[in-house]
Amino acid sequence: MRTFLFEKEKYGFELLMDLHKFEENEAVYFESEIHITNFFEVFIFEEATGDIELGGHNIKVTNKTLFFISPYQKKKCVIDTKNIKGFHLVFQNDFLSDFFEDKLLAYRMQYFYNAQYPQSLQVSSIEYELIKFILSEITSEIQNFQNDSTHIIRSLLYFFLSKINRLYSKQYNLSSETQGNSIVYKFKEALELHIRSVHTVDEYCTLLHITRHQLNSIVKKYTGNTSKDAIHFRLLQEIKMELLYSDKTISEIAMDLNFSEANNLTRFFSRLEGITPTKFRNQLPN
Repeated sequence: MRTFLFEKEKYGFELLMDLHKFEENEAVYFESEIHITNFFEVFIFEEATGDIELGGHNIKVTNKTLFFISPYQKKKCVIDTKNIKGFHLVFQNDFLSDFFEDKLLAYRMQYFYNAQYPQSLQVSSIEYELIKFILSEITSEIQNFQNDSTHIIRSLLYFFLSKINRLYSKQYNLSSETQGNSIVYKFKEALELHIRSVHTVDEYCTLLHITRHQLNSIVKKYTGNTSKDAIHFRLLQEIKMELLYSDKTISEIAMDLNFSEANNLTRFFSRLEGITPTKFRNQLPN
């Protein structure tokens, strides 16, 4: 599997983010084979057609649509590059988290590390014009870099991410709170770190040093679901990744994901997805 690594000193100085217009060099940004990156990505399509396979879902690309990709998340992109307009935004977590002294900053955004809802958002023409203005300002600062440009870029990027978080949260009826109880963001982080081996609410409560009632209450307020639901959505996504992108047998996947036996994984998957893992895999294109 191909891995794209972030180029820190592409411009001759260290800058842990980058932004380009698709129409200026569109072929660079899309890979039709499964791949991962070690940085966050946001595709901002003003005009485009195609498909993106992300999070176990094949999603149509349409005009004025945004896609949100977390580091090391597997994806495939089949995009018609002949008539494409928009932006490709990439950044490493440290670019914002170190400045704001907040390692959980990316987890505060609903569209990153979200296993339940689509990792895409369609915006209105008015909303897109604001987005376009913000991103054009960032592009200008990169192209005309000065001593204070890093601070301006950080401010604009944080503004962009926060505004999009409000739109995304409204679309899916989620909390847009980014400065609430830190437990919910630590819970999202814990899911990413431990989902392959830890599957119960009580185990996550132990990791987070919190009671079951407290965790359920906080997660329910932020996501609209119980902590058990959040664990199951994330575990289901992990199973789908194995079915989609590995040649492992169901028994091997069950072992790798800490199920006591393959039948338990099959029952879990069938209950949430309405189809067995084998049938899900058999329906996939070769």
